[in-house]
Amino acid sequence: MNAYRSSYYNPEPYIPASLSEIYDLLASLIGGAPTFIDDTGTFSDRNIDTRFHQLTEGFAKVRNKVGEEQYGRLIELAAQAKALFADDPEDQNGKTDQGIALIYAIEDIIQAARKRRVKAKEKDEDGDVSGD
Repeated sequence: MNAYRSSYYNPEPYIPASLSEIYDLLASLIGGAPTFIDDTGTFSDRNIDTRFHQLTEGFAKVRNKVGEEQYGRLIELAAQAKALFADDPEDQNGKTDQGIALIYAIEDIIQAARKRRVKAKEKDEDGDVSGD
C-alpha cells in the first residue's frame, strides 16, 4: 500500500541551530499546544515528541552560547512543559496554560542570552553581532 505523504515531509527533522531559530520555534510551540498535531495533515509527522525533540536538540546546538547552567535549566523547563501538555491533551484542566508559561520562561532565557551576546558584541557564525 502506498500511503500519501505530504511533500513537506522531511525524514530528517529541522533542528534550530541558533538562538533566533529557537525563539521562532517557541512561537510555533505555543500555537500548537497541547498536542502539536497538525490537523491539516500537511505536517503529519508532528506531535509532542517530535516538537520537543526539535527543541531540546536545538538547545544542544546553542549550549555554549547560553552556558551550562542555563542549558540545564532549558532542558528541565522543556521536560516539565512536555509533561504538562501530555497531561492536558484536550486543553481542559489548566496544565496547558502552565506548560505555555514554561515556554515563555524558556523564551526569557533565550532572549537574555541574545541580549547578553549583543551587549558583549559577540559575533555569530556569520561574523555579525546579531545576538545569535
